[in-house]
Amino acid sequence: MAALAAAAEEPRYAPVVRPKLPAVMGTPRTDVDRFVLVALEAKQRTLSPEADRVTLIRRVAFDLTGLPPTIAESDAFLADKSADAYEKMVDRYLASPRYGERWGKHWLDAAGYADSNGYFNADSDRPLAWRYRDYVVKAFNADKPYDRFVKEQLAGDELAGYVPGGDVTPAMVELLTATHFIRNAPDGTGESDGNPDEVRIDRYTVLEGTVQIAMNSLLGLTVQCARCHDHKFEPLTQEEYYSLQAIFFPVYNPEKWTKPNDRVVSVGLRGEVAAIQRKNELIDKQVKAANAGLKSFADSLRDQVTEEQKKKDAKISDDELAKRFPEFAALREQVKKTVAEREKDRPKPHEKIAAYFETDPNPPVHHLLKRGVHDKPGDEVPPGVPSSLGGKFQIAKPAAGVSTGRRTAFANWVASPDNPMFARVMVNRIWQNHFGTGIVSTADNLGVSGAKPSHSELLDWLAAEFAKSGWSIKAMHRLILSSAVYRQSSQGESPADDPDNRLLGHFPLRRLDAEAVRDSMLAISGELDPRVGGPYVPSRRTEEGSVVVDEKSDGSRRRSIYLQQRRTQVVTFLQLFDAPSIVSTCGKRSPSTVPLQSLALLNSEFARLRAKAFAGRIAKDLPAAFRMTSGRAPTKEEAAACEKFLAAQRLVHTKEKDADDRAWTDLCQMLLASNAFLYVE
Repeated sequence: MAALAAAAEEPRYAPVVRPKLPAVMGTPRTDVDRFVLVALEAKQRTLSPEADRVTLIRRVAFDLTGLPPTIAESDAFLADKSADAYEKMVDRYLASPRYGERWGKHWLDAAGYADSNGYFNADSDRPLAWRYRDYVVKAFNADKPYDRFVKEQLAGDELAGYVPGGDVTPAMVELLTATHFIRNAPDGTGESDGNPDEVRIDRYTVLEGTVQIAMNSLLGLTVQCARCHDHKFEPLTQEEYYSLQAIFFPVYNPEKWTKPNDRVVSVGLRGEVAAIQRKNELIDKQVKAANAGLKSFADSLRDQVTEEQKKKDAKISDDELAKRFPEFAALREQVKKTVAEREKDRPKPHEKIAAYFETDPNPPVHHLLKRGVHDKPGDEVPPGVPSSLGGKFQIAKPAAGVSTGRRTAFANWVASPDNPMFARVMVNRIWQNHFGTGIVSTADNLGVSGAKPSHSELLDWLAAEFAKSGWSIKAMHRLILSSAVYRQSSQGESPADDPDNRLLGHFPLRRLDAEAVRDSMLAISGELDPRVGGPYVPSRRTEEGSVVVDEKSDGSRRRSIYLQQRRTQVVTFLQLFDAPSIVSTCGKRSPSTVPLQSLALLNSEFARLRAKAFAGRIAKDLPAAFRMTSGRAPTKEEAAACEKFLAAQRLVHTKEKDADDRAWTDLCQMLLASNAFLYVE
C-alpha cells in the first residue's frame, strides 16, 4: 500500500492546474512557443526559422487530411498576401470532409476498432461495425465537443433512454451507434466451442479487453496488472480493477452471455418493427408450405419410380422427375412463381445497429477473482473507479428502461474537468499526430510507468486550454498549428544532448503513414474515390499469401479508412508501411524503414497502376508531376536527371509502340517512390 500511496502523489496524477506563462528571451508567436523556448534557451538554443510556404501547406494538408495539397490549393495559398493567409489555409483544411477521415482513423486506432471479432484465425466478421467508424468520422468533421463524444461512446444508450425491444427513433440512432466503442475489444465467443472453463475464459477476456481499451484510450493508464494483484507501479488496487469491471458486467456477464453478432437493435418504432416481423413470419410460413407441398408430391413420384424400377436406393433428382412427369414440372414452375411473388412482398428490413445495451433489470453482483483466476471468485465488489484520480462517481438509475446507470456515472467521471488524465491524454494524442511524438511519448500510458513528459507544463497548459475551449479538437489544431514551433523549418541537426529532438529545436522530418501513402498515390493519379462512409471494402488473401483489395471490386480506390480492418488480414501494402493489426489498441505506431517498402513501390500491381494513371494525367508535364508528388517544381539538376532517365527508359521500351508513354510511367513510378513524396518536412 505504501507503493500505491507514493504513486498517487506523483505529479502525473495531480489535478490539471493552468501554469504561469514562462518568460523567454525570444519573441514567441504564441503562448505555446513560450514553453518550448524556455527549455531551448536554457541550453542556449532557439527555434529554427519558419519554413517556406510550399513546405507549410504540404505539412498542414497531410496533417489535417492525410492527402497532399492540389496545385490549385498551393497556388491560392502562395498568391494570398493577406496577414492571415496561413490561418485561412488551416481553416480550409479543417473544414474539409477529408479531415474527419484522417483524424477519425487516429481515434479508431486508439479505440481498438476492427471489422472482425478476433479470436485467433477464426476472426469472424463484424458486419455492422462500420457504422461506428462513420459515427467517428462524422463527429470529428462536426467538431463534436470531446467530452460529449466520449460520453456518447460510454453511455449513449442510457443518454438516449433506450429500452430494449422499444422504439429506436432517429434521434437515438447516433447515440446507440456510439456505444460500439465498448464493443471494440476482441470477442471470439461466437466461435468459442471448448469446454465450459475455456468458454468462461473467452467471455471474461472480452470484459477484460473492454476495461483495458477504455482506460488506455481515454485515461492513458495501464490497468491489466491489477487483474491478479495490486498494480506495482500505478495507484490502482486489485479491488479497484474489478470495480471497473463491474461497470460493464451487466452486459458482459459470463453466465448470461449473448454472442457478439446477436447484440443488435432494429431502428424504428416498436410497432413498425413488430409489423415487419409478423409479415416476414407469414411469408416464411407461406413459402415453407408451398415448398413442402412440392416436396411431398416429388416424394410420392420418387416412390412410384422406385417401385417400378425395384431400386430402393436410387437417387432421383427433381430435374429427372420434371422430365418424366409433366404435371410435376408444371407444379414446380408454379411454386417458383409463387415463392418469387411472396418474396417481392417481403418488407424491406429495418436498419440494424450493433450497440451496447443492458437487458437485465437486476444484474448479479460482481466478484474479485483471486489471483485473476476465472473460477476462483473472491469478495464482492461494487462498481467504482480508482480513488487516486479523484472526482465524483455517483450512480443514478435512469427513470426509464432497465439500465443500471453505471456507465453514465463512469462517463461523467471520465470526462470531468476534474479528472487529471482526461484532457492530458487527448491533447497529448493531438500533439503526437502533429509532431510524430507526444509530449509524453507513450500515448497510451501517461502514468508512473510511462515515459516522462518532455514539456510537462506545456502539457498542462494545453489541457487547461482544451477544457476552456469547450473541448473543441479543432480549436486545439488551430492553437498548435499557429505556433512557431509547428511552423519552423525541419532543416537542422539535433545536438548530442538532444539526439531525438525532444526539445523541438526544429520540426521533425516524418515519413507518411501507411494510409497517407496509399491514399496520396490514388489522389495524385486522379483515381481517388471520394465516397464517404458505408460498409467496408473487402480484402482477400492471394495464393501467394498477400492481402489485397481486388482492383476490379467496387470501392477498391476509396480511402484506406474504408477498407476492411480485419485483425488477422491487414492489407499487405498498408502493413508494409506499419499499419497495425489491431489486437487491443494502437495509440502510436512504430515507424520502420525496410527494403520491402521500396520493393512494393517498385513492383506491386497497385503502385504500377497508379503510376500509369499518373502519367496519363500529367500529359508529360514534368513540373506538374513534381508539384503533385513533392509540392514544388524540380530543380535544374532534378529536371536534367529526369530527362536522362526518360531517354534511357525509351531505349528499354524501344520495341514497343508506346515506348514514350511507358518511359513516362516509369518516371512517375520513381517519383511516387521518392523520399520527396514519402516524407513531410
